[in-house]
Amino acid sequence: MRAAGWKSGEGTTVPGTQWHRPLVAVVVAGLCLAGSKSTARAQTDSSQQKDKAGKRGKKEPPPDPMLEIEKVKAEFEQKLAGQEAAAKLREENLRKEQAASVEEARKDAETRLAADRQERERAVQGLQKALDEATAREDAREKSAPPAVHASTTGVTLYGYVQADLQFRQSSEDQLDPASGQPLNQDRFLIRRARLGAAIDKHYGEGRIEIDGNTVQGSALRLIDVEASAKLPGKNEGAPPVVMGTIGLFRIPFGREVPQDDRQRLFMERSTAARALFPGEYDLGAKISGGWQFVRYVLAVQNGQPLGANSFAGLDPNQQKDILGRVGVEDRIREKVDVVAGVSALRGTGFHAGKLASKSTVQWNDTNEDGLLNNLSSELTGIPASAALPSSNYTRFGFGADLFLSSRLSRLGRSSVAAEFYLANDLDRAILPADPSGIIGRNFREMGYYLALSQEIGRFQVGVRYDYYNPDQDSNKNARGNPVPTDTSYSTVAVAAACVSSWGRFIVEFDRNQNHLGIDPSGMPSNLADNAFIVRGEVGF
Repeated sequence: MRAAGWKSGEGTTVPGTQWHRPLVAVVVAGLCLAGSKSTARAQTDSSQQKDKAGKRGKKEPPPDPMLEIEKVKAEFEQKLAGQEAAAKLREENLRKEQAASVEEARKDAETRLAADRQERERAVQGLQKALDEATAREDAREKSAPPAVHASTTGVTLYGYVQADLQFRQSSEDQLDPASGQPLNQDRFLIRRARLGAAIDKHYGEGRIEIDGNTVQGSALRLIDVEASAKLPGKNEGAPPVVMGTIGLFRIPFGREVPQDDRQRLFMERSTAARALFPGEYDLGAKISGGWQFVRYVLAVQNGQPLGANSFAGLDPNQQKDILGRVGVEDRIREKVDVVAGVSALRGTGFHAGKLASKSTVQWNDTNEDGLLNNLSSELTGIPASAALPSSNYTRFGFGADLFLSSRLSRLGRSSVAAEFYLANDLDRAILPADPSGIIGRNFREMGYYLALSQEIGRFQVGVRYDYYNPDQDSNKNARGNPVPTDTSYSTVAVAAACVSSWGRFIVEFDRNQNHLGIDPSGMPSNLADNAFIVRGEVGF
Protein backbone atom coordinates (compact mmCIF):
# COMPACT_ATOMS: atom_id res chain seq x y z
CA MET A 1 0.00 0.00 0.00
CA ARG A 2 1.22 3.51 -0.62
CA ALA A 3 1.40 6.01 2.00
CA ALA A 4 -1.07 8.85 1.71
CA GLY A 5 0.24 12.09 0.30
CA TRP A 6 2.90 10.67 -1.91
CA LYS A 7 2.62 11.01 -5.65
CA SER A 8 4.81 9.73 -8.45
CA GLY A 9 5.37 11.59 -11.63
CA GLU A 10 3.53 14.78 -12.55
CA GLY A 11 1.01 15.75 -10.09
CA THR A 12 2.24 13.14 -7.76
CA THR A 13 2.88 14.31 -4.23
CA VAL A 14 5.95 12.96 -2.46
CA PRO A 15 5.13 12.12 1.05
CA GLY A 16 7.02 14.39 3.72
CA THR A 17 8.27 17.15 1.35
CA GLN A 18 5.70 19.89 1.92
CA TRP A 19 7.39 21.39 5.12
CA HIS A 20 10.84 21.60 3.48
CA ARG A 21 9.80 24.11 0.85
CA PRO A 22 9.41 27.18 3.05
CA LEU A 23 12.70 26.47 4.80
CA VAL A 24 14.53 26.26 1.48
CA ALA A 25 12.99 29.53 0.38
CA VAL A 26 14.21 31.24 3.51
CA VAL A 27 17.74 29.92 3.11
CA VAL A 28 17.90 30.98 -0.52
CA ALA A 29 16.68 34.44 0.34
CA GLY A 30 19.33 34.78 3.08
CA LEU A 31 22.07 33.75 0.70
CA CYS A 32 20.95 36.23 -1.89
CA LEU A 33 20.87 39.03 0.69
CA ALA A 34 24.32 38.16 1.97
CA GLY A 35 25.66 38.21 -1.51
CA SER A 36 24.19 41.53 -2.31
CA LYS A 37 25.70 43.02 0.88
CA SER A 38 29.10 41.58 0.06
CA THR A 39 28.92 43.05 -3.42
CA ALA A 40 27.89 46.44 -2.10
CA ARG A 41 30.70 46.40 0.51
CA ALA A 42 33.16 45.50 -2.16
CA GLN A 43 31.99 48.28 -4.35
CA THR A 44 32.18 50.71 -1.40
CA ASP A 45 35.70 49.67 -0.49
CA SER A 46 36.74 49.97 -4.09
CA SER A 47 35.22 53.42 -4.32
CA GLN A 48 36.98 54.51 -1.09
CA GLN A 49 40.29 53.22 -2.37
CA LYS A 50 39.81 55.15 -5.58
CA ASP A 51 38.96 58.31 -3.59
CA LYS A 52 42.08 57.93 -1.50
CA ALA A 53 44.16 57.43 -4.54
CA GLY A 54 42.63 60.52 -6.16
CA LYS A 55 43.24 62.60 -3.03
CA ARG A 56 46.85 61.61 -2.98
CA GLY A 57 47.14 62.55 -6.50
CA LYS A 58 45.67 66.13 -6.15
CA LYS A 59 45.55 69.11 -3.49
CA GLU A 60 42.71 69.52 -0.96
CA PRO A 61 40.30 72.37 -1.78
CA PRO A 62 40.42 75.58 0.52
CA PRO A 63 37.91 75.79 3.47
CA ASP A 64 34.55 77.31 2.77
CA PRO A 65 34.24 80.85 4.35
CA MET A 66 30.56 80.39 5.01
CA LEU A 67 31.30 77.25 6.97
CA GLU A 68 33.90 79.13 9.04
CA ILE A 69 31.44 81.95 9.71
CA GLU A 70 28.81 79.48 10.73
CA LYS A 71 31.31 77.79 13.00
CA VAL A 72 32.36 81.11 14.66
CA LYS A 73 28.73 82.09 14.95
CA ALA A 74 27.93 78.83 16.65
CA GLU A 75 30.82 79.28 19.09
CA PHE A 76 29.77 82.92 19.83
CA GLU A 77 26.19 81.93 20.42
CA GLN A 78 27.36 79.20 22.75
CA LYS A 79 29.52 81.65 24.75
CA LEU A 80 26.71 84.23 24.78
CA ALA A 81 24.31 81.65 26.07
CA GLY A 82 26.78 80.80 28.82
CA GLN A 83 27.24 84.46 29.79
CA GLU A 84 23.49 85.03 29.85
CA ALA A 85 23.08 82.06 32.12
CA ALA A 86 25.82 83.38 34.44
CA ALA A 87 24.25 86.87 34.45
CA LYS A 88 20.86 85.43 35.30
CA LEU A 89 22.44 83.49 38.12
CA ARG A 90 24.19 86.59 39.48
CA GLU A 91 20.98 88.63 39.17
CA GLU A 92 19.08 86.00 41.04
CA ASN A 93 21.71 85.94 43.79
CA LEU A 94 21.67 89.77 43.99
CA ARG A 95 17.89 89.78 44.20
CA LYS A 96 18.04 87.32 47.03
CA GLU A 97 20.66 89.42 48.85
CA GLN A 98 18.58 92.59 48.40
CA ALA A 99 15.49 90.84 49.64
CA ALA A 100 17.41 89.68 52.68
CA SER A 101 18.75 93.22 53.34
CA VAL A 102 15.28 94.75 53.00
CA GLU A 103 13.86 92.19 55.35
CA GLU A 104 16.62 92.86 57.85
CA ALA A 105 16.08 96.65 57.59
CA ARG A 106 12.33 96.18 58.00
CA LYS A 107 12.83 94.11 61.11
CA ASP A 108 15.28 96.69 62.49
CA ALA A 109 12.86 99.56 61.77
CA GLU A 110 10.01 97.66 63.38
CA THR A 111 12.17 97.06 66.44
CA ARG A 112 13.08 100.78 66.71
CA LEU A 113 9.47 101.84 66.14
CA ALA A 114 8.32 99.46 68.82
CA ALA A 115 10.91 100.88 71.23
CA ASP A 116 9.90 104.46 70.37
CA ARG A 117 6.25 103.56 70.76
CA GLN A 118 6.90 102.09 74.16
CA GLU A 119 8.89 105.18 75.19
CA ARG A 120 6.09 107.48 74.02
CA GLU A 121 3.54 105.39 75.83
CA ARG A 122 5.58 105.63 79.01
CA ALA A 123 5.89 109.41 78.55
CA VAL A 124 2.15 109.74 77.92
CA GLN A 125 1.42 107.64 80.96
CA GLY A 126 3.73 109.85 83.02
CA LEU A 127 2.05 113.01 81.73
CA GLN A 128 -1.38 111.53 82.29
CA LYS A 129 -0.40 110.59 85.82
CA ALA A 130 0.89 114.11 86.49
CA LEU A 131 -2.30 115.57 84.96
CA ASP A 132 -4.45 113.32 87.11
CA GLU A 133 -2.51 114.34 90.21
CA ALA A 134 -2.84 118.03 89.30
CA THR A 135 -6.56 117.55 88.65
CA ALA A 136 -6.96 115.81 91.98
CA ARG A 137 -5.14 118.66 93.75
CA GLU A 138 -7.27 121.23 91.95
CA ASP A 139 -10.45 119.35 92.82
CA ALA A 140 -9.37 119.17 96.46
CA ARG A 141 -8.58 122.90 96.44
CA GLU A 142 -11.95 123.72 94.90
CA LYS A 143 -13.73 121.60 97.47
CA SER A 144 -11.95 123.38 100.30
CA ALA A 145 -12.25 126.84 98.72
CA PRO A 146 -14.97 129.27 99.76
CA PRO A 147 -18.06 129.51 97.55
CA ALA A 148 -17.46 131.29 94.24
CA VAL A 149 -19.04 134.65 93.50
CA HIS A 150 -21.67 134.52 90.76
CA ALA A 151 -23.79 137.15 89.10
CA SER A 152 -27.52 136.73 88.68
CA THR A 153 -27.51 138.42 85.26
CA THR A 154 -26.27 136.53 82.22
CA GLY A 155 -23.12 138.00 80.71
CA VAL A 156 -21.94 139.71 83.91
CA THR A 157 -18.51 138.78 85.30
CA LEU A 158 -17.06 139.64 88.69
CA TYR A 159 -13.30 139.60 89.09
CA GLY A 160 -10.55 140.82 91.35
CA TYR A 161 -6.92 140.32 92.32
CA VAL A 162 -4.34 141.48 94.86
CA GLN A 163 -0.61 142.10 94.35
CA ALA A 164 1.19 142.45 97.69
CA ASP A 165 4.93 143.27 97.64
CA LEU A 166 7.97 143.20 99.87
CA GLN A 167 10.71 145.35 98.37
CA PHE A 168 14.29 146.33 99.18
CA ARG A 169 15.96 149.26 97.41
CA GLN A 170 19.60 150.21 97.59
CA SER A 171 18.77 153.94 97.57
CA SER A 172 16.63 153.80 100.72
CA GLU A 173 17.47 156.27 103.51
CA ASP A 174 15.91 156.99 106.87
CA GLN A 175 15.26 160.57 105.77
CA LEU A 176 12.53 162.67 104.18
CA ASP A 177 12.46 164.08 100.67
CA PRO A 178 12.93 167.86 101.14
CA ALA A 179 10.74 168.60 98.11
CA SER A 180 7.74 166.38 98.85
CA GLY A 181 8.18 165.56 102.50
CA GLN A 182 7.73 161.86 101.77
CA PRO A 183 9.97 159.18 103.34
CA LEU A 184 13.02 158.15 101.32
CA ASN A 185 12.95 154.68 102.83
CA GLN A 186 11.64 152.10 100.34
CA ASP A 187 12.51 148.91 102.26
CA ARG A 188 8.94 148.09 103.14
CA PHE A 189 5.78 146.06 102.63
CA LEU A 190 3.11 147.56 100.41
CA ILE A 191 -0.05 146.76 98.52
CA ARG A 192 0.83 147.51 94.92
CA ARG A 193 -2.59 146.74 93.47
CA ALA A 194 -5.88 145.56 94.92
CA ARG A 195 -8.44 145.52 92.11
CA LEU A 196 -12.13 144.66 92.20
CA GLY A 197 -14.30 144.93 89.12
CA ALA A 198 -17.40 143.88 87.26
CA ALA A 199 -17.84 143.54 83.51
CA ILE A 200 -20.84 142.95 81.27
CA ASP A 201 -20.63 141.54 77.76
CA LYS A 202 -23.74 141.51 75.59
CA HIS A 203 -24.15 140.93 71.87
CA TYR A 204 -24.12 144.63 70.95
CA GLY A 205 -22.60 146.19 74.04
CA GLU A 206 -19.97 145.98 76.77
CA GLY A 207 -19.36 147.70 80.07
CA ARG A 208 -16.82 147.67 82.88
CA ILE A 209 -16.20 149.27 86.25
CA GLU A 210 -13.08 148.67 88.33
CA ILE A 211 -11.68 150.19 91.50
CA ASP A 212 -8.10 150.12 92.75
CA GLY A 213 -6.70 150.27 96.25
CA ASN A 214 -3.00 150.63 97.04
CA THR A 215 -0.51 151.98 99.57
CA VAL A 216 2.16 153.26 97.16
CA GLN A 217 1.78 156.87 98.38
CA GLY A 218 -0.25 156.02 101.43
CA SER A 219 -3.62 154.33 101.56
CA ALA A 220 -5.68 155.22 98.48
CA LEU A 221 -8.88 154.06 96.80
CA ARG A 222 -9.83 155.30 93.34
CA LEU A 223 -11.68 154.54 90.12
CA ILE A 224 -9.34 152.93 87.64
CA ASP A 225 -11.39 151.58 84.69
CA VAL A 226 -14.90 152.74 83.79
CA GLU A 227 -16.11 152.03 80.27
CA ALA A 228 -19.35 151.97 78.27
CA SER A 229 -19.22 150.49 74.76
CA ALA A 230 -21.43 149.71 71.79
CA LYS A 231 -20.15 147.21 69.24
CA LEU A 232 -20.77 145.32 66.02
CA PRO A 233 -19.65 141.77 66.87
CA GLY A 234 -17.39 139.69 64.65
CA LYS A 235 -18.66 136.79 62.57
CA ASN A 236 -16.86 134.02 64.45
CA GLU A 237 -16.94 133.08 68.11
CA GLY A 238 -14.04 134.72 69.93
CA ALA A 239 -13.29 137.14 67.09
CA PRO A 240 -12.86 140.82 68.02
CA PRO A 241 -15.70 143.22 67.21
CA VAL A 242 -15.60 144.63 63.72
CA VAL A 243 -16.09 148.07 65.24
CA MET A 244 -16.66 149.16 68.84
CA GLY A 245 -17.14 152.64 70.26
CA THR A 246 -16.10 153.29 73.89
CA ILE A 247 -16.33 156.28 76.20
CA GLY A 248 -15.02 156.54 79.74
CA LEU A 249 -11.80 155.94 81.68
CA PHE A 250 -9.64 153.29 79.98
CA ARG A 251 -6.04 152.29 79.35
CA ILE A 252 -4.14 154.53 76.94
CA PRO A 253 -4.10 152.63 73.60
CA PHE A 254 -0.44 153.24 72.74
CA GLY A 255 1.87 150.31 71.97
CA ARG A 256 1.50 146.87 73.51
CA GLU A 257 2.92 147.31 77.02
CA VAL A 258 0.82 150.27 78.20
CA PRO A 259 -2.65 148.71 77.64
CA GLN A 260 -1.51 145.24 78.82
CA ASP A 261 -3.28 143.70 81.82
CA ASP A 262 -1.02 143.70 84.90
CA ARG A 263 -1.79 140.01 85.52
CA GLN A 264 -0.37 139.02 82.14
CA ARG A 265 3.05 140.59 82.70
CA LEU A 266 5.83 138.54 84.30
CA PHE A 267 7.84 141.58 85.41
CA MET A 268 6.71 143.69 88.36
CA GLU A 269 6.23 146.96 86.49
CA ARG A 270 6.28 148.35 82.99
CA SER A 271 9.49 149.61 81.41
CA THR A 272 10.92 152.98 82.46
CA ALA A 273 9.93 154.64 79.16
CA ALA A 274 6.30 153.50 79.47
CA ARG A 275 6.07 154.75 83.07
CA ALA A 276 7.57 158.12 82.09
CA LEU A 277 5.53 158.83 78.97
CA PHE A 278 2.24 157.27 80.11
CA PRO A 279 2.20 157.35 83.94
CA GLY A 280 -0.76 155.59 85.48
CA GLU A 281 -1.74 153.96 82.13
CA TYR A 282 -5.33 155.31 82.34
CA ASP A 283 -6.87 158.46 80.88
CA LEU A 284 -10.37 159.77 80.16
CA GLY A 285 -11.65 159.92 76.60
CA ALA A 286 -13.36 158.05 73.78
CA LYS A 287 -12.10 155.52 71.28
CA ILE A 288 -13.07 153.43 68.27
CA SER A 289 -11.48 149.99 68.05
CA GLY A 290 -11.97 146.68 66.31
CA GLY A 291 -10.45 144.05 64.07
CA TRP A 292 -10.95 142.08 60.90
CA GLN A 293 -9.22 138.73 60.44
CA PHE A 294 -5.65 139.41 61.63
CA VAL A 295 -5.80 143.25 61.51
CA ARG A 296 -6.32 145.25 64.73
CA TYR A 297 -6.90 149.00 65.05
CA VAL A 298 -7.76 151.63 67.66
CA LEU A 299 -8.17 155.41 67.44
CA ALA A 300 -8.69 157.46 70.60
CA VAL A 301 -9.21 161.04 71.77
CA GLN A 302 -8.20 161.64 75.41
CA ASN A 303 -7.65 164.50 77.85
CA GLY A 304 -3.89 164.00 77.85
CA GLN A 305 -3.44 163.99 81.66
CA PRO A 306 -3.08 160.33 82.79
CA LEU A 307 -3.96 159.31 86.34
CA GLY A 308 -0.25 159.15 87.24
CA ALA A 309 0.78 162.51 85.79
CA ASN A 310 2.83 164.89 87.93
CA SER A 311 0.17 167.60 87.62
CA PHE A 312 -3.56 167.82 86.87
CA ALA A 313 -3.89 164.00 87.04
CA GLY A 314 -7.32 162.98 85.75
CA LEU A 315 -8.12 166.58 84.75
CA ASP A 316 -7.64 168.61 81.55
CA PRO A 317 -6.24 172.15 81.89
CA ASN A 318 -6.69 173.01 78.19
CA GLN A 319 -9.36 172.59 75.53
CA GLN A 320 -7.18 170.65 73.14
CA LYS A 321 -7.17 166.85 73.28
CA ASP A 322 -4.58 164.19 72.60
CA ILE A 323 -5.23 162.15 69.47
CA LEU A 324 -3.54 158.76 69.38
CA GLY A 325 -3.95 155.32 67.88
CA ARG A 326 -2.39 152.03 66.92
CA VAL A 327 -2.59 149.77 63.86
CA GLY A 328 -1.27 146.24 64.06
CA VAL A 329 -1.61 142.56 63.31
CA GLU A 330 -2.40 139.59 65.52
CA ASP A 331 -2.20 136.12 64.03
CA ARG A 332 -1.04 132.52 64.53
CA ILE A 333 1.64 131.09 62.24
CA ARG A 334 1.99 127.32 61.64
CA GLU A 335 -0.35 126.52 64.55
CA LYS A 336 2.43 126.99 67.14
CA VAL A 337 3.72 130.57 66.75
CA ASP A 338 1.69 133.63 67.77
CA VAL A 339 2.74 137.05 66.49
CA VAL A 340 1.53 140.49 67.59
CA ALA A 341 3.00 143.63 66.02
CA GLY A 342 1.98 147.21 65.49
CA VAL A 343 2.86 150.88 65.21
CA SER A 344 1.46 153.71 67.34
CA ALA A 345 1.38 157.48 67.11
CA LEU A 346 0.26 160.38 69.32
CA ARG A 347 -0.19 164.10 68.86
CA GLY A 348 -1.29 166.21 71.78
CA THR A 349 -1.09 169.52 73.60
CA GLY A 350 0.75 170.10 76.85
CA PHE A 351 0.05 172.82 79.37
CA HIS A 352 2.40 175.36 80.93
CA ALA A 353 0.98 176.98 84.05
CA GLY A 354 1.23 180.78 84.19
CA LYS A 355 2.41 182.85 87.14
CA LEU A 356 0.45 185.20 89.37
CA ALA A 357 1.38 188.85 89.75
CA SER A 358 3.57 189.71 92.73
CA LYS A 359 4.19 192.87 94.79
CA SER A 360 7.51 194.45 95.58
CA THR A 361 9.15 192.87 98.60
CA VAL A 362 12.26 193.26 100.74
CA GLN A 363 14.42 190.29 101.61
CA TRP A 364 16.80 190.25 104.57
CA ASN A 365 19.90 188.10 104.40
CA ASP A 366 21.80 187.85 107.72
CA THR A 367 25.28 187.72 106.22
CA ASN A 368 27.17 187.66 109.54
CA GLU A 369 24.57 185.45 111.23
CA ASP A 370 24.35 187.58 114.36
CA GLY A 371 20.59 187.90 114.23
CA LEU A 372 20.78 191.69 113.92
CA LEU A 373 20.24 194.05 111.03
CA ASN A 374 23.66 195.67 110.82
CA ASN A 375 24.24 196.76 107.23
CA LEU A 376 21.24 197.86 105.25
CA SER A 377 23.03 197.87 101.93
CA SER A 378 24.47 194.38 102.24
CA GLU A 379 21.79 192.55 104.21
CA LEU A 380 18.65 194.02 102.66
CA THR A 381 17.68 193.21 99.06
CA GLY A 382 14.71 194.64 97.22
CA ILE A 383 12.65 192.34 94.99
CA PRO A 384 10.64 194.28 92.43
CA ALA A 385 7.05 193.49 91.59
CA SER A 386 6.32 191.21 88.63
CA ALA A 387 3.37 191.16 86.32
CA ALA A 388 1.19 188.12 85.91
CA LEU A 389 2.15 185.68 83.16
CA PRO A 390 -0.63 183.82 81.34
CA SER A 391 -0.64 180.06 80.91
CA SER A 392 0.34 178.66 77.55
CA ASN A 393 0.17 175.45 75.55
CA TYR A 394 2.79 173.51 73.62
CA THR A 395 2.66 170.67 71.11
CA ARG A 396 3.90 167.19 71.94
CA PHE A 397 4.01 163.97 69.95
CA GLY A 398 5.12 160.37 70.23
CA PHE A 399 5.82 157.40 68.01
CA GLY A 400 6.09 153.72 68.92
CA ALA A 401 6.61 150.26 67.40
CA ASP A 402 6.07 146.95 69.16
CA LEU A 403 6.62 143.25 68.43
CA PHE A 404 5.67 140.11 70.38
CA LEU A 405 6.41 136.49 69.39
CA SER A 406 5.30 133.43 71.32
CA SER A 407 5.75 129.75 70.44
CA ARG A 408 5.46 126.22 71.82
CA LEU A 409 8.23 124.65 69.74
CA SER A 410 9.83 122.87 72.70
CA ARG A 411 8.50 120.46 75.31
CA LEU A 412 9.39 122.86 78.11
CA GLY A 413 6.53 125.25 77.42
CA ARG A 414 5.83 128.56 75.77
CA SER A 415 8.77 130.78 74.77
CA SER A 416 8.20 134.51 74.29
CA VAL A 417 10.09 137.48 72.89
CA ALA A 418 8.84 141.06 73.29
CA ALA A 419 10.34 144.35 72.11
CA GLU A 420 9.12 147.93 71.94
CA PHE A 421 10.56 151.29 70.87
CA TYR A 422 9.47 154.82 71.89
CA LEU A 423 10.41 158.14 70.33
CA ALA A 424 8.77 161.32 71.65
CA ASN A 425 9.01 165.08 71.99
CA ASP A 426 7.91 166.89 75.18
CA LEU A 427 5.81 163.88 76.24
CA ASP A 428 7.43 162.95 79.58
CA ARG A 429 4.91 163.50 82.38
CA ALA A 430 6.52 161.70 85.32
CA ILE A 431 10.31 161.23 85.53
CA LEU A 432 11.53 164.48 83.94
CA PRO A 433 8.35 166.38 83.03
CA ALA A 434 8.81 168.28 79.80
CA ASP A 435 7.95 172.00 79.65
CA PRO A 436 9.44 174.05 76.82
CA SER A 437 8.24 177.23 78.53
CA GLY A 438 9.69 176.29 81.90
CA ILE A 439 13.02 177.10 83.55
CA ILE A 440 15.16 175.32 80.95
CA GLY A 441 13.23 176.95 78.12
CA ARG A 442 13.69 174.35 75.38
CA ASN A 443 12.14 171.18 74.03
CA PHE A 444 12.88 167.72 75.39
CA ARG A 445 13.50 164.82 73.03
CA GLU A 446 12.75 161.47 74.69
CA MET A 447 13.78 158.01 73.50
CA GLY A 448 13.35 154.55 75.04
CA TYR A 449 13.09 150.85 74.29
CA TYR A 450 13.09 147.42 75.90
CA LEU A 451 13.74 143.78 74.97
CA ALA A 452 12.31 140.94 77.06
CA LEU A 453 12.70 137.15 76.89
CA SER A 454 10.64 134.66 78.90
CA GLN A 455 10.30 130.89 79.09
CA GLU A 456 7.68 128.62 80.66
CA ILE A 457 8.95 125.47 82.38
CA GLY A 458 5.93 123.57 83.56
CA ARG A 459 4.33 125.60 86.35
CA PHE A 460 7.30 127.96 86.46
CA GLN A 461 8.21 130.96 84.34
CA VAL A 462 11.53 132.78 84.07
CA GLY A 463 12.46 135.91 82.16
CA VAL A 464 14.98 138.68 81.62
CA ARG A 465 14.38 142.22 80.36
CA TYR A 466 16.61 145.13 79.44
CA ASP A 467 15.06 148.58 79.15
CA TYR A 468 16.57 151.98 78.39
CA TYR A 469 15.13 155.48 78.61
CA ASN A 470 16.62 158.91 78.00
CA PRO A 471 14.27 161.77 78.96
CA ASP A 472 16.48 164.48 77.46
CA GLN A 473 18.76 163.59 74.56
CA ASP A 474 19.97 167.22 74.38
CA SER A 475 20.88 167.49 78.04
CA ASN A 476 23.97 169.55 78.92
CA LYS A 477 25.65 171.02 81.97
CA ASN A 478 27.19 174.46 82.21
CA ALA A 479 30.87 173.99 83.02
CA ARG A 480 32.78 177.26 83.38
CA GLY A 481 30.38 179.03 81.09
CA ASN A 482 30.42 176.34 78.39
CA PRO A 483 27.64 173.79 77.82
CA VAL A 484 28.92 170.22 78.24
CA PRO A 485 26.73 167.31 77.08
CA THR A 486 25.56 165.12 79.95
CA ASP A 487 23.80 161.77 80.09
CA THR A 488 20.41 161.67 81.83
CA SER A 489 19.49 158.13 80.75
CA TYR A 490 18.13 155.28 82.86
CA SER A 491 18.70 151.59 82.18
CA THR A 492 17.55 148.46 83.99
CA VAL A 493 18.31 144.75 83.72
CA ALA A 494 15.47 142.83 85.36
CA VAL A 495 15.58 139.10 86.10
CA ALA A 496 12.30 137.54 87.24
CA ALA A 497 10.99 134.08 88.15
CA ALA A 498 7.45 133.01 88.98
CA CYS A 499 5.54 129.98 90.18
CA VAL A 500 2.14 130.03 88.48
CA SER A 501 -1.14 128.38 89.38
CA SER A 502 -4.71 128.83 88.26
CA TRP A 503 -5.49 131.12 91.22
CA GLY A 504 -2.32 133.19 91.57
CA ARG A 505 1.43 133.64 91.26
CA PHE A 506 4.51 133.95 93.44
CA ILE A 507 7.13 136.20 91.80
CA VAL A 508 10.64 137.29 92.69
CA GLU A 509 12.60 139.90 90.73
CA PHE A 510 16.01 141.53 90.89
CA ASP A 511 16.55 144.90 89.17
CA ARG A 512 20.00 146.25 88.39
CA ASN A 513 19.38 149.96 87.86
CA GLN A 514 21.78 152.42 86.24
CA ASN A 515 21.12 156.18 86.32
CA HIS A 516 22.83 159.57 86.53
CA LEU A 517 21.20 160.88 89.68
CA GLY A 518 24.39 160.88 91.77
CA ILE A 519 27.22 163.44 91.81
CA ASP A 520 30.89 162.47 91.53
CA PRO A 521 33.72 164.40 93.27
CA SER A 522 34.14 166.63 90.19
CA GLY A 523 30.50 167.68 90.31
CA MET A 524 29.41 165.64 87.27
CA PRO A 525 26.43 163.26 87.28
CA SER A 526 27.21 159.67 88.28
CA ASN A 527 25.32 156.52 89.13
CA LEU A 528 23.20 156.54 92.28
CA ALA A 529 23.06 152.97 93.62
CA ASP A 530 19.41 151.92 93.32
CA ASN A 531 19.33 148.14 92.76
CA ALA A 532 16.14 146.51 93.97
CA PHE A 533 14.88 143.10 95.06
CA ILE A 534 11.11 142.54 95.12
CA VAL A 535 8.94 139.62 96.27
CA ARG A 536 5.29 139.56 95.21
CA GLY A 537 2.34 137.41 96.12
CA GLU A 538 -0.65 137.53 93.78
CA VAL A 539 -4.09 135.94 94.09
CA GLY A 540 -7.14 136.49 91.97
CA PHE A 541 -10.54 135.24 90.93
